[in-house]
Amino acid sequence: MLRGYSKFLDALEKVEKVILAVTVGIMVIIIAYQVIMRYIFAHANSWSEELARYLFIYDVMIGAAIAIRRNSHLQIDILINLMNPKVRTILTIIATLAGMVFMVFLLSYSITLVQTGSRTMSAGLGIPMSIPYSCMPVGIVLMLLTSLEVLLKNIAALREPGKEVQA
Repeated sequence: MLRGYSKFLDALEKVEKVILAVTVGIMVIIIAYQVIMRYIFAHANSWSEELARYLFIYDVMIGAAIAIRRNSHLQIDILINLMNPKVRTILTIIATLAGMVFMVFLLSYSITLVQTGSRTMSAGLGIPMSIPYSCMPVGIVLMLLTSLEVLLKNIAALREPGKEVQA
């Protein structure tokens, strides 16, 4: 079961990476356009800055899910590396569970934020604010999916003596 779930997340991660590559390229083009318009033609567009900001926020949320899966978030490695593998695995399980509980609460509040944002429009693009606000529930669901894999892999490693989870 875990192997199939990991394959699903592998495919999802490939899609996320394509989205990240495309949106970063779009951001570079938009920001270059904004700089040219502002400093060469003395005409700034509010939509370009706003769109680049929203794309960046989406990228951060998608990238956070990939970072969870790769164990790439900030941590104090020196303390973690001093522990034996079993204690390290147990602490990873506890931290992952705590993170998942926090994300579930955050998901609930982010859905409320999206619903509230549907009644207001963005200043530059003129789109409902629910579109940029939806980065929160999208990112949180992706992070929950990857956190579940991390949790399951660490539980499996705890059941098999001598095996440690590799990021």
